[in-house]
Amino acid sequence: MKLALPLLILAVLFTTRVAAEETSATHKTPIRILSWNIESEGADIHVIAKQLAEMPRYDIYGLTEVKAEEWQAIKEALGDDYDYWYSRTGFNDRTAYIVKKDRFEILSRGELGSFDGIIINPGNYRSAHVYELYDRLNKTVFTVVLNHLARGKAEVRQQQAEGLRRWASALNRPIIAIGDYNFDYVFATEQGNRAFDVFAQDGTFEWVKPNPLVDSNWFDGNGDGEDDYPGSILDFAFVAGEAKHWHPTSRVIVRDGDFPDDKTTSDHRPLELVLAP
Repeated sequence: MKLALPLLILAVLFTTRVAAEETSATHKTPIRILSWNIESEGADIHVIAKQLAEMPRYDIYGLTEVKAEEWQAIKEALGDDYDYWYSRTGFNDRTAYIVKKDRFEILSRGELGSFDGIIINPGNYRSAHVYELYDRLNKTVFTVVLNHLARGKAEVRQQQAEGLRRWASALNRPIIAIGDYNFDYVFATEQGNRAFDVFAQDGTFEWVKPNPLVDSNWFDGNGDGEDDYPGSILDFAFVAGEAKHWHPTSRVIVRDGDFPDDKTTSDHRPLELVLAP
């Protein structure tokens, strides 16, 4: 009987601790990310900037096909709460980050042109754009890599996929990968191209698959008013390392009248990724 009270106290303390830990876990502040190919050569940057401003604000934006001379319009649309940076590589199809200043400390940023002897950027493509961030709200360090892989040359795209997979496998840190990967994943067959297989082959990366799957790109090469590649996706979000356990979800954002696109709008739909570290 003398042991009953101490045991009861221990049980109460244990239950309280577990409840506190569960509450802490469920009150993690989500990281909200928007990835979007804004089609530098086929859209009006002022229309794109207006569309970005009309969307809910995100913590991190990863944009592809960005023209350096048009970057100011994006900055004016989203304001001074963000850090803005575009890549050195890519010519008129650069990659660019927009990162919330008060939430994240930028520990490092750079471009990965090769890894482990594998060339990711043969010279006239986009290097992998890598940010290392500290999340002040969740007290977490993680890496984001923004990619726009080769479209026209399958062998270059496969080489890029191999280099990125090896790089991620060697990095002991949570990784979030976003961008236009040109993996040509077809919903009906549940298969992508060879580069998709190379990227996913050993489980280093896990695809945060949208549910439902929604076509993310419009291409009408013959001008018949129909999408040449219906039921497929080019834009992806992946996680690696500890980020696989951050309850990631993604969705393709569909807006009224977005497809077919015109000369002022992008031929890609934005992709939203939400994680809870």
